[in-house]
Amino acid sequence: MAVQLTIPYETLVELVEQLPPAQQRALIERVQHKTEAPTSLSEQLLIFEVGEWDPAWTLRREDEYDDDSD
Repeated sequence: MAVQLTIPYETLVELVEQLPPAQQRALIERVQHKTEAPTSLSEQLLIFEVGEWDPAWTLRREDEYDDDSD
């Protein structure tokens, strides 16, 4: 993807280098947000951490809700 700059690229780099570090990071995040493809739901779920699993917990509904309905 080509970008048409009205200033030379080197000038842009020099201007960005003059920004405070927080503004540089904000600019980088903004540019990356526009260029990165949105992640799929499965990729988003991969970063979800559930924490420690209590050994007393089970995956059975009947065990958690104390009923035996099918």
